[in-house]
Amino acid sequence: MISSAPWVVVLVGVAVLAVLLVVALLSFRGPERPVAWSPGPSITLPSAAGESAESAPTARSTTSTGPSGSAGPTSSATPSGSPTQSVGTPARPVDPSRSGAPARPEASRSATASAPAAPADGGGAVTASYQVQDSGGADYFEAQLVVRNGTGRSSDWQVELRFTGGVTGIRASSGPGVSVTIRGSGWYVLSGTGALSAGAQQSVQLRFTRTGGGEYPAQCTVNGTSCGIG
Repeated sequence: MISSAPWVVVLVGVAVLAVLLVVALLSFRGPERPVAWSPGPSITLPSAAGESAESAPTARSTTSTGPSGSAGPTSSATPSGSPTQSVGTPARPVDPSRSGAPARPEASRSATASAPAAPADGGGAVTASYQVQDSGGADYFEAQLVVRNGTGRSSDWQVELRFTGGVTGIRASSGPGVSVTIRGSGWYVLSGTGALSAGAQQSVQLRFTRTGGGEYPAQCTVNGTSCGIG
């Protein structure tokens, strides 16, 4: 029978060799080690309609280690913008000031400073300036007195001139009218015949007679305040 069917012996030999090869491979192969699980990419949950992007929770995967040493995935959902609590640590209260919600801007305060009320007289004063115009004469000289009303209302004015030199007489002329009072030698008081309007000025032309020098007065006041001498 074997001589009549030699291919049967070949098949049996091939089968035996295959079995021996499988047994050898299994005997030299080491024990299989469990493959460590690696976490996949983070999963973002779709936010519900009407919720802001800041309040939508985001799923984050963390890895916890069990007693056997194998890694297992643990999924925890935390709000976006809030700090993630570690596994095994008690949760801390979230500070609202550190949340992802945008801070509400405070209403700006505009302080309106009220302007101080202007004084009744406009805050100004009545001023006067004395200026020599012609001093070429040996027995006379001419000057100009300008009175200005810097107040906000009509005001009377009075100018007092005192000379220490040899001034012996005075003559004054002005369009609106001026009066002169002699108080003593070289002592003259000039005043307007009417009130001076607010913001107006009055010019008075003066002509003095003299026996020597002294074109400028030693004292010049208007309503008790010193006037300018130029």
